[in-house]
Amino acid sequence: MKKNTRIFATLFAATVIGCAPAGAVMAQSVVHMALNADIRGTNPGVTRDGNTDIIHAQFVEGLVTYGKNFEVIPMLADSYDVSEDGLTYTFKLRHGVKFHNGEEMTAKEVEWSWNRLAGEASESHCKNYFNGENGLKVVSAKAIDDYTFEIKLDRPYAVFLATIARFDCGSMGVLHPDSVNADGSWNAPIGTGPYVMGEHLPGRYVELNRFADYVSRDEPMNGLGGGKHAEVDTLHFDIVSEGAVAKTALMAGDLDLVALDAMAASELKDQPGFKVDITQSAVWDTYLLNPNDPVLADVRIRQAMAHAIDPNQIMAAITEGFGKASPSPVPPMSKNFTEVEAEYPAYDVELAKTLMKEAGYNGEEIKILATRRNGAYYERALMAQAMLMDAGFNATLEVVEWGTQLEAYRTGEGYTMQSFSFSPRLHAGLSFEMFTGDDVRKAWQDPEAIALVQESLTTRDPERLQAIIDELSRRFNEQVPAIGLGHRMLFTGMSDRIEGFEDWGAGVLRGWMLRTSN
Repeated sequence: MKKNTRIFATLFAATVIGCAPAGAVMAQSVVHMALNADIRGTNPGVTRDGNTDIIHAQFVEGLVTYGKNFEVIPMLADSYDVSEDGLTYTFKLRHGVKFHNGEEMTAKEVEWSWNRLAGEASESHCKNYFNGENGLKVVSAKAIDDYTFEIKLDRPYAVFLATIARFDCGSMGVLHPDSVNADGSWNAPIGTGPYVMGEHLPGRYVELNRFADYVSRDEPMNGLGGGKHAEVDTLHFDIVSEGAVAKTALMAGDLDLVALDAMAASELKDQPGFKVDITQSAVWDTYLLNPNDPVLADVRIRQAMAHAIDPNQIMAAITEGFGKASPSPVPPMSKNFTEVEAEYPAYDVELAKTLMKEAGYNGEEIKILATRRNGAYYERALMAQAMLMDAGFNATLEVVEWGTQLEAYRTGEGYTMQSFSFSPRLHAGLSFEMFTGDDVRKAWQDPEAIALVQESLTTRDPERLQAIIDELSRRFNEQVPAIGLGHRMLFTGMSDRIEGFEDWGAGVLRGWMLRTSN
């Protein structure tokens, strides 16, 4: 049992910190970390949220992935070629890559994996990115020989590689067919990554074990790609929903690495025995507005809400001054972030009141959903509620579990506004696509905006792309389908025995970087 566990359990009896089963042989090296909510499953690209994506990234890999500067780079592909007409993508696979069951990866497994996520029977939302529903249709995806995989498109699609590298699609990860049962139902992931899925005790912990036969790329580590040389034998993630509890566990020695809020990071950064990393990410924190709520049907109400909320004040408060507002969905580190994307509705309470009066607002409820998980979801919801009330809105706040909030998002029911976040989309067009469309869960359902987003994903002209992104930014500020807050500052606290940690804008933990000094 880990040191101080008895003291920790006494102080925080309501929170269970997972321990290895009695009698278990401890791994040679273990890093104990925290997740603020349990994973949603082990099926990459199907059961997912941000936490789940982090776990999946340790054991599954795709043909391509994102590099440090958000460029798309080969991963399981040794190289790829795009035909002159932009319709055919040919991937040459690496030789000798091993699945976790010891079998070698070939194009046959790549084809099976593609059909698992993009085929007609797929349970993944990502199939809609390839079946024509979102403007792109994959005409064929097949193994040419053992080490060649070919994908043909019905039209040129400038962000095709960026799309198959998406985190929310499990990077279109390659798995062995034995990951499913004989009847096609999900069993357990058999991937190619540096870690193997270990024990998952729901609500308590998730463990990942180092894959001793992992075949690394030769080049230096680069984002989620490049060389991966895992040294830690076991990555152990305790489920700790309260940030204060995670911080206490870190300071007590029960955890080695945890996500912190800004206040905890300020308190810990100068204490001996600990290190704090502070990084701006491409995770977009926003107030998502429900397009199906009749109260918000009048654009003047949405505009009034935007003018009533001061993102600068909120960001300063929740980051202890480390971060600043960046309300555009396009992250500041993007090459497409210009002075146009830096503009947003001014904080103007009197203007908000005028717009409310013009729209005939009569005290209808503005129901805000939030969760207490790490990421300041609750704190930013509370501040927004106070600002909306100050302008005269009947704003109420309901705190729910993250799973409940996600269900409300998917169904478009039970809320007016959510304190929400979107995982990184590392292309400016995808930054708008993530909340634009005609699905019930999409906040921006304007047909002209949808058409612009689709054009942004197909154009190969950088100047045209910038013009589209600028136009979308202007329309976003006018129509207010959501109220942007900022791109999340990531605060990570760790014991000084942890070495090798490096965060980056994508905000995905890379367990294969970690080392321990003892």
